[in-house]
Amino acid sequence: MKALGRRPWGAAFGATLLCILFAGGCASGPIGAARAGPSPHDLASLPGRPGCFWLRAFDGSWTALNQRQLLVYAPLTSPPYLVQLFQPIPTLQFTERLGFEATAHSGQICNNTQDYLLVPNWQPHRIPITAVHQVTPEQARELLHANGLKAPRQKERG
Repeated sequence: MKALGRRPWGAAFGATLLCILFAGGCASGPIGAARAGPSPHDLASLPGRPGCFWLRAFDGSWTALNQRQLLVYAPLTSPPYLVQLFQPIPTLQFTERLGFEATAHSGQICNNTQDYLLVPNWQPHRIPITAVHQVTPEQARELLHANGLKAPRQKERG
């Protein structure tokens, strides 16, 4: 049996890496039951390229595409990330407060790292993430359209 010791960087750093960012009210998507979405193992057909986003950059902005896929904006001004979940969350609504857990303690949520989406009002509240892909704005619009959602309006530069 291996003894567990305290890590020198302390509990505060560990809590930061866990990064439960319950920044609610910034999400959009369908109210009520959404479409189930693709199989969690159908990763070959996902748009974009495998990627990572920093937990500290996630400000709580996300859109539920269906019961298994989210568009996450981290940071809001960068291209979004398609996050695919292992299991569906039929009741995922735009008002839900979400968080992420980085199991590698890297401070990032990445493709193929067994990270989790944290959903406080769902059992189990830790949902395994099967894929994280950075998508272009055009791919994000196509995903929104394919799931019956409207793309957010672009701010005019002036």
